[in-house]
Amino acid sequence: MSVVKLPDKITVTPAQLQETAGHLGLTVPAADVDAYCVLLSGLDACVDLLDAEEDYVPHLDLQRFPRVNIHRPTPAENAADYNAWAYKVEIKSTLPADLAGPLSGLSVAIKDNVNIGGVPSLLGTDIFTKPYVPAYDATIVTRLLQAGATIVGKAACENFSMSPTSFTNAHANVQHPMAPGYSAGGSSSGPAALLCANKVPLAIGGDQGGSIRLPAAYCGLVGLKPTFGLVPYTGIASLSALIDHTGPMTRTVLENALLLGAIAGKDGLDDRQIDAPAYGAINYYEPLLAYKGDPKAAVKGMRIAVLVESLQVEGLDKRVADKLKEAANLFRALGAEVIEVSIPMHTLGPAIWTCANRQGISEQAMRAQNPIRPGVHDAALNQELSTWTQDKFDKLQLHNPAATNGLLGGQYMKDKHPGLTDKAINLSRKLKDTYQAVFDGQGIDLLVLPCTPTISNYTSSVSDSLMDKMAKAIGITQKPRRSMSPVILLLVCPLACWASLSARRTAISSFRGDAARGGLFEEAKIYRAAFAWEQSYDWRNM
Repeated sequence: MSVVKLPDKITVTPAQLQETAGHLGLTVPAADVDAYCVLLSGLDACVDLLDAEEDYVPHLDLQRFPRVNIHRPTPAENAADYNAWAYKVEIKSTLPADLAGPLSGLSVAIKDNVNIGGVPSLLGTDIFTKPYVPAYDATIVTRLLQAGATIVGKAACENFSMSPTSFTNAHANVQHPMAPGYSAGGSSSGPAALLCANKVPLAIGGDQGGSIRLPAAYCGLVGLKPTFGLVPYTGIASLSALIDHTGPMTRTVLENALLLGAIAGKDGLDDRQIDAPAYGAINYYEPLLAYKGDPKAAVKGMRIAVLVESLQVEGLDKRVADKLKEAANLFRALGAEVIEVSIPMHTLGPAIWTCANRQGISEQAMRAQNPIRPGVHDAALNQELSTWTQDKFDKLQLHNPAATNGLLGGQYMKDKHPGLTDKAINLSRKLKDTYQAVFDGQGIDLLVLPCTPTISNYTSSVSDSLMDKMAKAIGITQKPRRSMSPVILLLVCPLACWASLSARRTAISSFRGDAARGGLFEEAKIYRAAFAWEQSYDWRNM
C-alpha cells in the first residue's frame, strides 16, 4: 500500500498512535513510533482535502417533489393512529406526467428506515444525540413519486428494525388495530398497522428476518419479501448486506403487484442488484388481470409442495399447522397438484442465518463498520453510530434487548469464533443448492410453509426483565427461523398473507419462487398463486 504524500505537519502524537495500536491488541516498538506518526499524519492530510468537498449523494429535487408540512404527530394524534407514525409529510410530484402514473391517487406510508430527504429518520430508537435527517431520497421513494403516488409519512418501525414484535419502539408501542393488546408484528409494525386500519392503501416495509411477512401475517395483509436485489436498497438503513430486502405491503394481491412494479429493477447504485432486471422491465400487475374472470386458472396445473420439516418445528402451534394444511388442500381444490417434500437441511437454517449475519449486523447496522462496499453511504448516520456509550447501550436495552444482544453477539462471534461467519456464508450456498436439487428433481412450482409457528402474543412493558422481554420474541424468531431462515438465505421471494389477528385465528402461508423452472425473480408466479387463493377464499371466514 503506497503513501500518497508525506504530510506538511505531524498531526498524530505517540500517545494517539499507541492508542490506535491498542485497539488491535498491539504495541508499536519505540524505535518506530516517530515514523508511524509521520505516515499516519499523511492520512489526516487526505482527510483535510475531502472535508473541504461536498458529499456526493443522489440529487434531491425539491422543485419536482416538494415536501409539505413535515411534522411529528403529537402523542394523542399518534395514539389515534395506533402509534403507527414516526413523521407525517405530504410529498407528490409537480409534473403532470408523473401524476398520471400507475400509482396515481394512491397514498403510501414509508417504513422509518427509508430515507426521505429533509424528513428525520428515527429508526424506532432514542439513542441518537441529534436527529438524523437524510439529505436525499431513497431510490424507491423517487420511483414511487415518479409513478404518481403521494407519500404521506414515515411509518414507525421497531427499534433498529430488530424485533418481530411491535413492542420495542422507543417512542410508543405500535398497537394492533383489530386485536388490542396483541402484537402487530415487526419490524414493519407501523406500515402493517396503518394498512390494517385502512389509513393508507399502500406501504413500504423492510425484511431481513421476517419483518414484512410477520406483520403482514398478524394483520391479515399481503406482504412480499422480494428476491434479493430485485428492489434497490439504496438510501435504506442496512442490517446486513447479505439479507437486506425492502418490499411492498398492501391489503390485496393486485395492489401488491402494482406497487412492486413501481419500485423493482436496477438503479445502478446498489451492489446487491447484480442479477436484477432493468427498472420497469417486468409488469406484475397487468398479467393478473387476465385471471379476474377465472381465478382458478391462475394456479391450475401448478405443482405446490408442503415442506415436511416446516411442520416439525418445536413449539409449532397446532392451529398454525392445521391452517397450513387447510390452505394446501384449498390449493388442491383450485386445480393445483399438492405434494409433500422433505429437505432435512432446512432445520439447519436458523443456525446458518444466525452465524452468517450476527457479526455483520453488529458491525454494519449498529457500528457503521462497512467502509468497503460501493454505492451510496450515509455519512451522517454512520458518524452517529460509530461511537457507543453506556448511555446509548442502556437506552437501547431498555426497549429492545434483542438489539443489544445483537451488538454483543457480533463482537463475541468475531473474538471467539473467527472464520465462523465465513463458513456460515459458504454453508448458505450449500443450503441453496440443496433446495435447488429438490426443485429440479421434483418439478416444484411453489413451496408452502408457515410464515410463523406461533400466533400473535401480548404486549410487553419497559419495566419487564430482559429475559421477559426477550421471551416475547423467542417464540417468533428462533422457532419460525426453522421455517423462514432457509427461505431468506436462498434469497428468493416468500409472500405472507391472509393471517391471524389474535389467538382466535392463525396465520397460514408463505410461498417460495420456482428456482427449478426459471431461477430466482419468480414473483409473477407467486402472485398468480396468491391471487387465485385470495379471489377464491376469504381468510376472515375460515
